[in-house]
Amino acid sequence: MSNTDLSSRRNLPFRLSVPENDKLAVHVVYALYAATIVLAIPGMFGVLLAYLKRQEVVGTYLESHIHWQIRTFWLWLLMWFIGCLTAIVLIGWVILGFAQLWLLYRIIKGWLVLADARPIENPTAFF
Repeated sequence: MSNTDLSSRRNLPFRLSVPENDKLAVHVVYALYAATIVLAIPGMFGVLLAYLKRQEVVGTYLESHIHWQIRTFWLWLLMWFIGCLTAIVLIGWVILGFAQLWLLYRIIKGWLVLADARPIENPTAFF
């Protein structure tokens, strides 16, 4: 790598490996999950980012948020899958609606706790 490449990399506005940007990354995951209410694809990027940040936030209050976010994605995806499978029957539409409302609840709760710079008290809880 040339010196020009190295100097241009240093001029980036942020690096995800800097601890100060860990909180920003957690905010980005919540934002991507919020976009998932309309389109499913941003959630996949959100969970990917959460997995990438998981090791870097160990021992901080952000660790509980990452755990909450990863669990939120997989449980939401499971509910979505079950809802789609049962959509022929009316219960599937109820499950899909519940999944979206549950996702919205988890995003709002997590984001509000993050705004106060506090950990999620029980990141494995369903609600």
